Amino acid sequence: MHRTVADIESLLRARGFSLTPQRRAIVRSLAESGGHWTAAELHERVTGDYPLASRATVYSTLSLLRELGVVAAVPAPGGELRFDANPEPHQHFVCLRCGRLEDVPDGWFQVAVPDGARPAFEVQRFRVLAEGVCAGCATSG
Repeated sequence: MHRTVADIESLLRARGFSLTPQRRAIVRSLAESGGHWTAAELHERVTGDYPLASRATVYSTLSLLRELGVVAAVPAPGGELRFDANPEPHQHFVCLRCGRLEDVPDGWFQVAVPDGARPAFEVQRFRVLAEGVCAGCATSG
């Protein structure tokens, strides 16, 4: 579930965190875009309005938002993390050519567990990341 900027700001205030202009810009970029951003991409967006915003501010804010369950970190090819404003479990597709990461509809992937199968572990999280070539890259060759 995507939270609004106001919801996230209220949560931060309720937990005693300050809302600096830079932190607000990071929250706004994440909440309003609905995309999957790297920390570097968010830093670039924020420095458009706040040229003195540091990378450390972006990283610490993303870490805080992850701890509060506001964003999820999605591993992408190459090991970089992309931050998703929808922290609820859902599936993703990543283009191996351009790196674009998109949500896919629930139920797009079906995972079957054989009857009677009892793993020797307890599943805490289940993530699916499909890799392939997006329509834009496929048509451009």
